[in-house]
Amino acid sequence: MNKGKGLHALNIMHKALLMGQIIFAAVCVYLVYSGMVKSFSINLDKPLQVAALLLAAAGVFGGNAFLKKKLLQIRDLQANAKQRFEAYRAACLLHWAFIEAPAIFSIICFFLTGNYAFIALAFLLIMIFAIQAPAKNKVAQQLQVDEAELEEL
Repeated sequence: MNKGKGLHALNIMHKALLMGQIIFAAVCVYLVYSGMVKSFSINLDKPLQVAALLLAAAGVFGGNAFLKKKLLQIRDLQANAKQRFEAYRAACLLHWAFIEAPAIFSIICFFLTGNYAFIALAFLLIMIFAIQAPAKNKVAQQLQVDEAELEEL
């Protein structure tokens, strides 16, 4: 990786994952709204609602708990900033997966049932995912490194 491009690459990964969710949701909404796809699992609506809500809560709270635990481990590492940033990048990807998986599940549930409550939940999860975007000052604070040191990664 080129010098100073580590945070930029992490931002690109985040934006790509975010856009994937948005595009998938948009395509599913278009297909259901236009009537191109008929909902065929209406009898699964209530069980899927419960599953989607539980998965969303577990994903958001579990992902945050996971990231906090990993940040404490990363801060305790006796390693240079580059090694700490690599561990941080891996932790971020897993944290984002904890949020993205319930969002994708909610979109699929919408596609299967046509219930717009699932899209509302997916939109909320996508917004939570968007808030998790890595920023220079946020990463520096979480890793407890200087922003100048972060520029070198």
